[in-house]
Amino acid sequence: QTNNSIIEKYCYNNDEANCTTYGALYQWNEAMQYTNTEGSQGICPTGSHIPSDNDWKVLEMQLGMTQAQADATGWRGTDQGTQMKVGGNSGLNILFAGSRSTGTTFNYIGIDDAVWTSSTASSTESYVRYFGSTTATIYRNPYNGANGFSVRCLKN
Repeated sequence: QTNNSIIEKYCYNNDEANCTTYGALYQWNEAMQYTNTEGSQGICPTGSHIPSDNDWKVLEMQLGMTQAQADATGWRGTDQGTQMKVGGNSGLNILFAGSRSTGTTFNYIGIDDAVWTSSTASSTESYVRYFGSTTATIYRNPYNGANGFSVRCLKN
């Protein structure tokens, strides 16, 4: 993915059907359209933006996480991850879209992996949320933006 005015994506295992079912995966710079401004529109449609780390925290706290839990890194909360996954009560319906490691390795589609990026940078990384199929909590940490992550757009 390069800064060439074309939105480029990864489909899990380079199979377009996976983009249709699970959504595409993007490197952080591509998702942000090569700006590091928190809350940027990025690849999202007009009138929406890539959620900031704080946007994610607000949602997590609305689902019952404390401020201290939301501000922490690592696995946090109680059951907020379960609430955000398919079948949960948040309406978000996070799919296990897998991820793409630096290079060409795809991991865990439909099984155990959902990595969703934020528009908040931390040095050369972005804050992400990781959802696991067997965990009720949510993992928050800066992660290398050269990997492929899922993107959720938030209406302004």
